[in-house]
Amino acid sequence: MPKHPWPERPREYRVSPRFLAGPTHTGDPGLQPLIDAGWNFSRDDLGNVFVTSPDHTVRCGFLPEGEHGELWSISAHTHAFAPPEWLITFDLQAPPEIVGEFTTALAAVHANDPGTILGGSARIGLDTTNDLLRSGWRIDPGPSDTAFQTPDQLVTLHRRRGHLRHEAEIAGDTERWLIEVGPPEHRWYATASSNVPDQLLGALATAVANPGPVERYLRPSAVNRLPRQAIAVPAAPTPLAVSRIQAATARSPAAPRRPASALAYTTATPPPAPRQPALAGRSY
Repeated sequence: MPKHPWPERPREYRVSPRFLAGPTHTGDPGLQPLIDAGWNFSRDDLGNVFVTSPDHTVRCGFLPEGEHGELWSISAHTHAFAPPEWLITFDLQAPPEIVGEFTTALAAVHANDPGTILGGSARIGLDTTNDLLRSGWRIDPGPSDTAFQTPDQLVTLHRRRGHLRHEAEIAGDTERWLIEVGPPEHRWYATASSNVPDQLLGALATAVANPGPVERYLRPSAVNRLPRQAIAVPAAPTPLAVSRIQAATARSPAAPRRPASALAYTTATPPPAPRQPALAGRSY
């Protein structure tokens, strides 16, 4: 089959809802809120990145070379060498902006009162699920869990009932809370263990279900691979980009007049080069 002589040219899109936008090549959006809050940053020889609270009780790992299936692992500990009290994970397809909204809330809770990070779940998530029901989510009790689902059926929060061994939850063998996001062919997952404080569980559910748009630099073929429920709108040039174009045009020597059809091709400008990740990244 003959190849097209011109390669696809990427451009910037605003994709909504953001939970269908997919991952990016960098973990910066999820890590930066913690670094801005003064948390400690480190990386290993494989390219995994770790951010730790100043008191060493909370850790966030961005793990492109991790041994398990999750890309993000966030845990709380009573001290630097203690096993996790609770665990939250996001898998490889989670948009990092969602992780960033959660880590922003995590940093704020820790700064306000570090003790609440280890407070456990006094209400067993009831405040969170009641808030979801008030905002229009539907409840579907099953034989082993209770599911809460958005009206568009694109986000489902499962609460597993019964006793769960803490060691099994921390090892990733089971979980109290499982979040399924997206249609079956584009689904990604987040999990939370039993002892996640109610305030952070609510922040997690809010971050995942936020329908706001995010920016993605995509080729047309990548736009076509988005879930059919996603909306990708080409982003308009920023005021700064417009002013630069106008300045460059004003400095250029006058060109001879041509028919409008020709000018349509001679005045096009290429899109800006994508920003390079500042902290860590890997393509998926």
